[in-house]
Amino acid sequence: MARGIEKLHPELQPIAEEFRRRCKAAGLNVLITETLRSRAEQEALYAQGRTRPGPIVTRCRYPDSPHCWGVAFDFCRNERGREYVDTDGFFRKCGAIGKSLGLTWGGDWTGFVDKPHLELKKYMPNASCRWLKGKYGAPEAFFRTWVKEKPGGAAEKEEETVIYHTLADLPEWGRGAVEKLMAKGALRGAEGGKLELTEDLLSVCVLLERLGLCE
Repeated sequence: MARGIEKLHPELQPIAEEFRRRCKAAGLNVLITETLRSRAEQEALYAQGRTRPGPIVTRCRYPDSPHCWGVAFDFCRNERGREYVDTDGFFRKCGAIGKSLGLTWGGDWTGFVDKPHLELKKYMPNASCRWLKGKYGAPEAFFRTWVKEKPGGAAEKEEETVIYHTLADLPEWGRGAVEKLMAKGALRGAEGGKLELTEDLLSVCVLLERLGLCE
């Protein structure tokens, strides 16, 4: 799982840096432990405590965690062996700093309290990915809206082409259409069984399904 702040949404990166700066000024030695998670990482984490050994640490499957969208980060004490000691209110103090920066702190939640977690409220209304999923469908589409800073100070949108190599890589909103087209023989993978579908082609597959041409 990614730890670097540079993996976060461009709006969250400076906030995370300021969070670290303010925590240090307050004598709180923090370490950012997780930022962006892939599908495989989120699913593996969800399996922990369910089908794999270990405690349950998330209630979210992909892409229902804000980490899958790059709008959240986790933190702990930067002290080996005492990372999650909280007898002095460490996480509450850090959470208060995060909230002062406009973030949502997981320690305020009921039911599933997540003290080492902070997320960007702007993209997580009601602490839910529902808005992101409804607007963008999949994290990859959201990532393409991120704006990077050019060396000269001007902003530019990232133009990275997303390619889905296998069925497992496909977002939920398009997987069913592809499976139907493959079952009909109308869509075949590349050599080695790989799909190598761009998101534009995936959108075409979904359109064909909606027109009833996949039945």
